[in-house]
Amino acid sequence: MTNEIDISITEKTLSILRNMIGKKFEKFRSDPFIFSPSVFGIVGIFIDGKSYSITSLLEEKNRFFEQTEVAVLKIVETEDKNIVSKMDGGAMVETPVMDTIQSISVVNDIECVTHNEDKRVFKSSKGIIFHMKSGNEISFEIGTWFSEFITIMKGYDLIQKFTPIGEFIDEWDETAGYIPEVSREIIRLK
Repeated sequence: MTNEIDISITEKTLSILRNMIGKKFEKFRSDPFIFSPSVFGIVGIFIDGKSYSITSLLEEKNRFFEQTEVAVLKIVETEDKNIVSKMDGGAMVETPVMDTIQSISVVNDIECVTHNEDKRVFKSSKGIIFHMKSGNEISFEIGTWFSEFITIMKGYDLIQKFTPIGEFIDEWDETAGYIPEVSREIIRLK
């Protein structure tokens, strides 16, 4: 028996992302980095005069063998005024990009756990990588399934800096009778 839950980015969102290709990534807005390049709950991205929010918010889902809160990555077009800090008294900062989006990668992890021939599959989007005309990349990642933090990275070959899928296997190391498997798919939008 296999039971599958899929909270990965929807086809509607993939369409929104496809429409960004070839357009100018003007800037992003986030809380300032404190100890790491991670921000709480929301990042605003501004592309060719339009504003979008990237959020990581907890939602109640059936993850494997229990109902629990998991971080769900979403991207929606929104008004500029809706891109505000989720921190008490938070003041967001803007980081200029001013580069053209050449392609976008959506990073999905497919996690499976089998117990007594009952296989549970949990598919989720871990992040998005914007590939720029200049060769630079900007990524937005949910590093952990239970975290509302979004890690923002800039540089090259950023998929190599995403949280390794082996961490999922480690999560189940001490749980006798449960067999974990994991794979990562990268959907490249051009």
